[in-house]
Amino acid sequence: MQIALILTGISVVREREKKTLEQLLVTPVSKSTFIVGKIMPYIIIALLDFYFILGAGWAMFELPQPSSHVLLFLLALVYVAVIISLGLLISLIAKTQQQAMFIAIFIIVPSILLSGFIFPLEAIPGTVRLISYVIPFTYFVEIIRGLLVKHTQYTDLLPAYLALSGFIVVFVGASILKFRKTL
Repeated sequence: MQIALILTGISVVREREKKTLEQLLVTPVSKSTFIVGKIMPYIIIALLDFYFILGAGWAMFELPQPSSHVLLFLLALVYVAVIISLGLLISLIAKTQQQAMFIAIFIIVPSILLSGFIFPLEAIPGTVRLISYVIPFTYFVEIIRGLLVKHTQYTDLLPAYLALSGFIVVFVGASILKFRKTL
């Protein structure tokens, strides 16, 4: 999550700072194509990172195998797309690379603390728990636990999958609206 969010978060800002964004702006590429083109390489990098970490967990900690490897891949792909699209939105909002990194870290810390990853959601006070449900990582924690520990069926994970899909629509849509092909 950290690597994907930070790498994507600084991508457009870096091009803006180095003045290479101007070259992209004069091309006939549409806003949607530019956004998708920015997201795709980072999705591949993040998925490789995800499977590297998961493989290390299987090798070093005897992490249980998922109930379905295909389902794990598809749901991980959706989560990675959420994080990458959020990073792209950060990149379009931030003015400098440092600002993008700060915003990304500002998102990462609450995501880890309020997602149910460290503390069970039931142990988080009710008003703060509401924040947990606007954090994409909360749904991915539910998915990973469901697939690796509980061997949950896909139908039981469908609400978390739909929530992550909604985050993709919101973040990519906001990125397309925020991106301007003008300097």
